[in-house]
Amino acid sequence: MRRFALLLGGPLLVTEGLRQRLKAYRLLAADSGARHALALRLPLELWLGDFDSSPPWLQQILPAPKEVLTRDKDLTDGEALVRKALELGAEEVLLLGGIGGRLDHTLAHLELAFLLAEKGVRVELTDGLTWAFPLLAGLHTFPLEKGTPFSLLPFPEATLGVEGARWELPSTPLKATTLTLENQALGPVRIRVERGRAALFLLPEPGQTHVRLDE
Repeated sequence: MRRFALLLGGPLLVTEGLRQRLKAYRLLAADSGARHALALRLPLELWLGDFDSSPPWLQQILPAPKEVLTRDKDLTDGEALVRKALELGAEEVLLLGGIGGRLDHTLAHLELAFLLAEKGVRVELTDGLTWAFPLLAGLHTFPLEKGTPFSLLPFPEATLGVEGARWELPSTPLKATTLTLENQALGPVRIRVERGRAALFLLPEPGQTHVRLDE
């Protein structure tokens, strides 16, 4: 099985739907991201990091094989974990706790998501509420429920078009704009990226605790 869920240090709202989905994934954690394994009630295959942000009580109660990294290193524990997943032949990766929390880490995780996508890995990021998807050149279809809010951002620039949304968009060059924020799905949404790259953010509707994908 080459589907990996990487537990990172950002916030994560754990829902029953997420727990059920993760039963089909191998779970790896980066340092303090291992705390999410307690809420998920799922076993860790590997716990990697320099353990400077994991409290002693967590290390005492969480059984998992550890890979200890030196603190004097050039990569974050999160990036080291992404590279470990690639070494293990990952074909699909969920970056849990990959967005939200520290802005610098969120942006770095988005860049790592594009790195994975460029290597042919299917990748998603979430804090349990919002889901983010890196989009490279090509046609991307998302089976969304009618009314699902979503936003698009050129990252940092892209030429793209949107179909199946309340506000459709013909192929348009985008850079440093909010034009594609706060849209709504009418059903399946199709996004064609003709040039550059973009990030899609799926947002929960008011009153919902998570985004539903009709997969």
